[in-house]
Amino acid sequence: MESTVSVKQLLEECRQLFGTDTPAAFAVCERAILHATNTGSLAEEADARHLMAQIVFGQGQHELAAAEIEKAIEIRSALNLPGKLASSYNSYGVFLDAMSRHGAALEAYFKSLKIKEELNDKKGIASTLVNIGSVYSRLHNTERELQMYERAKAIAHELQDERTLAYINLNLGILYWRKEEYNNALQHLEGIEEKLQAAGDGLNAQKAVMNRGLIYLKLGKFDAAENNFNTVLQLSQQTSDHTLAAVAHTNLAELSLHKNNLKEAITHAQEAIQIATTNNLKECVKDATLLLSEIEQKAGNYQNALEEYKKHIAAKDNLMSLHNIKLLEELHLKYDLERKQQEAEIHQLKNVELKTALDKLQEEKHRSDNLLRNILPDEVADELKQSGKAKAKLFEAVTVMFIDIRNFTVISEKLTPEQLVSEIDFLFKKFDTIIQQFDLEKIKTIGDAYMCVAGLPVPDTLHATKAANAALAITSLMDELRAERVKNNQPFFEVRVGLHSGPVVAGIVGSLKFAYDIWGDTVNTAARMEQNGEAGKINVSGETHALLQSQYDFTYRGKVHAKNKGEIDMYFLNQANT
Repeated sequence: MESTVSVKQLLEECRQLFGTDTPAAFAVCERAILHATNTGSLAEEADARHLMAQIVFGQGQHELAAAEIEKAIEIRSALNLPGKLASSYNSYGVFLDAMSRHGAALEAYFKSLKIKEELNDKKGIASTLVNIGSVYSRLHNTERELQMYERAKAIAHELQDERTLAYINLNLGILYWRKEEYNNALQHLEGIEEKLQAAGDGLNAQKAVMNRGLIYLKLGKFDAAENNFNTVLQLSQQTSDHTLAAVAHTNLAELSLHKNNLKEAITHAQEAIQIATTNNLKECVKDATLLLSEIEQKAGNYQNALEEYKKHIAAKDNLMSLHNIKLLEELHLKYDLERKQQEAEIHQLKNVELKTALDKLQEEKHRSDNLLRNILPDEVADELKQSGKAKAKLFEAVTVMFIDIRNFTVISEKLTPEQLVSEIDFLFKKFDTIIQQFDLEKIKTIGDAYMCVAGLPVPDTLHATKAANAALAITSLMDELRAERVKNNQPFFEVRVGLHSGPVVAGIVGSLKFAYDIWGDTVNTAARMEQNGEAGKINVSGETHALLQSQYDFTYRGKVHAKNKGEIDMYFLNQANT
């Protein structure tokens, strides 16, 4: 009995520290888990692990939080503690949703909902319905999202639960804002920040004010928008929320741009970038640098505009890598789903919502498959699905191609950032189509450069031929586009293309931002071929020329100095022999 009380005391101390001294709360909770484990107090261990999950989740350790809550779920399920089990499933859904495992989050939420309905826990039902609606929001299922919120709202009205009503109105306001029903959105958002602050939720209070400001900005009510954005900045000082502070400055920069106050717009955009960069807020950096590029261009500061646009491209590429990581993580959801579907007998489930959720999971499984094959070669994707990992492999003979857009700086000064992005996107999509036609594998884009390879992941003796044909198709495309643009008196891009053949190592690399990549001296030499080429021409190495000399017409350039390579033979590839 004494040990049980001691664990309870530790948990109470931990709850008091949680939110004010996180490291101390962690240490106390760790002691509680150890004490409960040593004394065999399973119920107390589950309580401690549930609390530990919340602590580490608040520190951003989502995977660890999920692992702790899974242990709490296992214990509470074995001990038949339905109320606490429902609470753990609800928290599990929150953690999974934060990791973008939306299908698994839905499954956890619906399990929590089913238990709460059996217990007639109306307050808990309303809360979980709101969480489910939020997941449907991220899955872009507006109809289901609205259904969840309306069900929750009816229960909250019945219970006269003002706090839950405030949360629901916040989510409904955001939903109607997305649907461009601005007046309806404002009705739901008006005045709810006071209720949220009274409930101790300053973060969501800021979100309510921020979204109101965005609606006023959309309606052209600039003074009202400015007041709301400034209120967000004031509130952010109380909550130390850097994300909303950065977004507020970005919105104020856009507002100042609308008012043609460029000096103030630049100041706000720079403040947003500084906050976002300091706090590693990649999405905010991407948005703020693009906006600042547009402002600088409007102010006639073309060099500054170009520099900010380059930062935007770098941030965008970084986010794409992170997005690819999330897609790979979704594979684990797919494996879990397949196992659970074999065990579950859906026709025996009385809860219709759970059946709907599992159907949704099946859709997510197909979506995960399709998206995975968009970022990895089929062979690598299959290996990942079979073993959960993919080994790096040596390919003895491939041809690497680098394509670089020339006169980028000059043309970027004549286009808006949006036009520039559109132009590059148009070209890269054309390149994608061409390399697919000739069986090349796209590796990555780096700003205004494009990299691909022939001869992997399946070895191909015709790798050099296929790369040469693709390169000729790309230069032919650029010639056609140039003629069209010159005719219409429009600016046009040119490209340099470089080819080199040899061995490479390919695989998924990195422990955090992993992606399918190739590396080795062959890659470096191919890059030097592009760098030492000329606009509109295909520059190839002596190794690639040796593989193609009987099939194509070349112009020998002699030995050309290449950085870190010395003097090496280079050839211009002109055309295929007839």
